[in-house]
Amino acid sequence: MEWIAHLRQGKDWIFITGDGRLLKNKAERAALRSAGLYGFILATGYQQMRDNEVASNLIWKWPEIESVMKAVDPAIFEIPVSRGSKLRTLPL
Repeated sequence: MEWIAHLRQGKDWIFITGDGRLLKNKAERAALRSAGLYGFILATGYQQMRDNEVASNLIWKWPEIESVMKAVDPAIFEIPVSRGSKLRTLPL
């Protein structure tokens, strides 16, 4: 949880992770909620992909990530594997 506090001090920070367990820990969820960060969690299908495919999808999704950050308050989103699918807001 130290990394959450560190990012809270900056401006316009986001985090991208493949660890969906992050939302299952009550203390981490509370820290994320209070930090006001934009978070992006990779869908479970990314675990089966090669690193270059993950990177390609992130680059493909980057304009959508930026649009979401301009349009809504900080929240946690899931980045789907399918390029045609939209980001999905996850409960925090």
